[in-house]
Amino acid sequence: MRHLWWLSVFFGLTCFAAETTPYQDWLQFKKEFAEEAAGSAGMYAIQDMLEIDPGETAYLLPGKSVGEARWSKSVHPATLLASVEYKDKRATLSGPGIQTQDLLQSKEPFQALPNGLNVRASVLREKSLKVWLYNPKLVAQRKFKGLSFFSYDPQGVIKATFRRNDVPVAVNFLDSRKSAGTMYVVGMLQMQIAGKPYDLKAYSHTKNWDEIKALLLLLRDRTSGKTTYGGGRVVDIHFPPGAPPQAVTVNLNTAYSFLCAHSEYYNCPLVLTNKIDADLNYGEKYPPLMEP
Repeated sequence: MRHLWWLSVFFGLTCFAAETTPYQDWLQFKKEFAEEAAGSAGMYAIQDMLEIDPGETAYLLPGKSVGEARWSKSVHPATLLASVEYKDKRATLSGPGIQTQDLLQSKEPFQALPNGLNVRASVLREKSLKVWLYNPKLVAQRKFKGLSFFSYDPQGVIKATFRRNDVPVAVNFLDSRKSAGTMYVVGMLQMQIAGKPYDLKAYSHTKNWDEIKALLLLLRDRTSGKTTYGGGRVVDIHFPPGAPPQAVTVNLNTAYSFLCAHSEYYNCPLVLTNKIDADLNYGEKYPPLMEP
């Protein structure tokens, strides 16, 4: 599952195999994105999320029904459904009828609770922990009809030149949840879009080139807020860790919305987008309408 970007956090889409074609990449992109949206621990199954710092514990309280269960930093022991303690870089899940385990080391993408809800944990910017609660029934209850995409267009496959910054440049920002974050400009992408030349900033969440294995191209264009998400979209460009090629292919057909298009619980760096003076009718369209 993608559990992307902000969850690995921010972005983290598919790493496409080198031998696949751009069209095959697009098909795989749509398949994985659909699974990420509607799965048992997908974007449209999110019931709640709580951020906690090291030394803190998230307690799951029942409410009047399963659908009203929520995380809290305080608890009455008689009502506790589960808890996640964040300590020593471990996210320890425990509770009645639950096998105690570290969510961050689990081989499974999420853990099922006895009441049918699912729990997952992700580290946010190497400090705080996001504890997620999913209700698989919410996908149907919200009348989620699936994601929308533009048709594949070979004109959206663009050759670009990447100029690497040997020392990535830190950029501090406030994200969509008003949390302070840092990303790194790891280089510039030079390309032509709709006949115009552009120098576009490529980002990463780390400044260590030994760990960097993708360029994050954050885009806003003339479709933003109309046929695509107003906050912008993302294109991932993958390569072997620490070895970005000078010549890269940017497949705009795999552009996906900032995750904030689908849930307010994500942390999105909306202020870091590159602005394109063109209609990029590629990739994911505006989020589908749902019932409240």
